[in-house]
Amino acid sequence: MKLLTKNSLTLLSLTLFVFLFGIIAFYYLLRLEVDQSINREFEKRKSNIINQVVYDQTFKNITPFQNEKIRITEIKNISNHGPVFYDTLIFDQSDKKLEAFRQHGFVININHQNYYIQIFKSLEETDNLIIRIFLIMTFLVLAIIFTIILINRYSSGQIWKDFYDTVKKINNYNINSQEPFILNESDIKEFDDLNRVLIKMIDRIKLNYINLKEYAENASHEIQTPLSIINAKMELLLQSRDLKEKHLKSVLDAYEASNRLARVNKTLLLLAKIENRQFPESKLILPKEIFDYQLELLEDLIYSKNLEISTRYEQDVLINMNPYLAEVLLSNLIKNAIRHNIYGGKIIIELTKNYLLISNSGSELKSNPEDLFKRFYKSSSSKESLGLGLSIVQKICEVYDFKLNYSYQNELHSMRVEFTGNQS
Repeated sequence: MKLLTKNSLTLLSLTLFVFLFGIIAFYYLLRLEVDQSINREFEKRKSNIINQVVYDQTFKNITPFQNEKIRITEIKNISNHGPVFYDTLIFDQSDKKLEAFRQHGFVININHQNYYIQIFKSLEETDNLIIRIFLIMTFLVLAIIFTIILINRYSSGQIWKDFYDTVKKINNYNINSQEPFILNESDIKEFDDLNRVLIKMIDRIKLNYINLKEYAENASHEIQTPLSIINAKMELLLQSRDLKEKHLKSVLDAYEASNRLARVNKTLLLLAKIENRQFPESKLILPKEIFDYQLELLEDLIYSKNLEISTRYEQDVLINMNPYLAEVLLSNLIKNAIRHNIYGGKIIIELTKNYLLISNSGSELKSNPEDLFKRFYKSSSSKESLGLGLSIVQKICEVYDFKLNYSYQNELHSMRVEFTGNQS
């Protein structure tokens, strides 16, 4: 969830919570004020009635006002009829329904006779007025709340604009780029401080990266040179006729170990270059041509395992990739399918504009399929395998946003590459 969204939701929830209790309190305060106003009117009405009755010594001239009812009852005991104010319901014969009234009762003595007078005032108009006021206030408060939220969201968006610009530039920054990392100055001190810290950090990271890359390249080159010399000397020793059989075996083992070390060194250097995006140039390549070349190159190995090759190529499939990485990707997939196949097995290559699928025969894996893409992991005991082939395949797929998936079905191991990234 974005910060602006979360901030708006928090503000909205808190405001609505306060509004809920505020509007309830407003209703009851308004109701109380209306009741008190009616009570004051009752007091005036009571005073007028008493004066009229005292003057006339009769109730004949007392007539109710509009929306008012007056009930006069003769009583003997006045102890239970003190002055009261309360709400009540009276059944209206004409409308056939109960109506709300505010009532005030008081006692008056005329000609030595006590009378209990009740004044009823209809609350229909008052209640309607309260409801209208309540609805208007509710609408105004809601309008104010949402206006505040919109203003807050807009102002927050303007305030956080520099932050999002910084995030975008960091996300798009390529450490291999020669362009300096520059961030816009902000009029907000905290963001300006953040930008300065980020620029210093990026500069340090880039410097460390350049030093590490140079060290890896130099170390690889320096290792490769003595390895080449060792291999050359080993080849001379192997061609010598003076070596005894046990010495010959030791020299042969050392020669194979040296060759293996050289291959590991080259492969790790390739992985580092791929991870560092050091193969920027791309062009449209034909995967079919690479497959045909690799199958012809590996023809002897295929023949020795008596493998059946089945290919299904869709016409004119082009992929926008670095030519060298494309060859590494496809050759590693084919070599993996051959190396981990069974004698008399089969390899199926299916190529379309949307995906590449390479399947090979073999028994089900005993380990986790995700381990296949780990460095130096080997699912077989093959001495030729370094356990880095599929790691390279995965890294190349990451560079071009391809999706690499493994599956096992019908005694076939399948590697599927979906061209979801830089497909052409």
